[in-house]
Amino acid sequence: MRRHIVAVTVTAALLAVAGCSNPSKYAMPGDVCGVPVPPSALEPLLLPGEKLEQSTALSRPGAAHCFVQVDEETVLSVQGEVIPAGTDPSVRREWQVHGATKIDVGDAALVSDINVVAVAPCVYEGANRRFVVQAERFYPNRDDAAKRREALTHFMTAYFPAAKKAAGCTS
Repeated sequence: MRRHIVAVTVTAALLAVAGCSNPSKYAMPGDVCGVPVPPSALEPLLLPGEKLEQSTALSRPGAAHCFVQVDEETVLSVQGEVIPAGTDPSVRREWQVHGATKIDVGDAALVSDINVVAVAPCVYEGANRRFVVQAERFYPNRDDAAKRREALTHFMTAYFPAAKKAAGCTS
């Protein structure tokens, strides 16, 4: 009887551990709405689940906008935009990064607990412009802030150069 109880307890513990490491049933994409990004840079920003979808419904020429959803819950929003060279992106509310620290991406970049923004010069259709990307990760629970910042920094480091090229910037 005692061996049976131990066996049941061990089996239950193994099932509980297996449930905690529930891998996603969706394939990890190698892009964010067509912009190449290594799966290792994207995976820490996503949630486990059954189905991953991406949408560019709010995109317009020169201003890509991508929503990444897991099981119909938006987990990541990424916006890239070519703007006039003299424009300060920090005046736009969606590009403000409160409580942020500087990171080494593009010409200037900041990361906070929930978002990251990077800016760099861009020659677009022969004119000097700036290219700005802002990514926001929607966290259903507030896990370790340092891990969130690290994941957002890793993502932007990989994503920004590819997004700049995809936007049509030639330098």
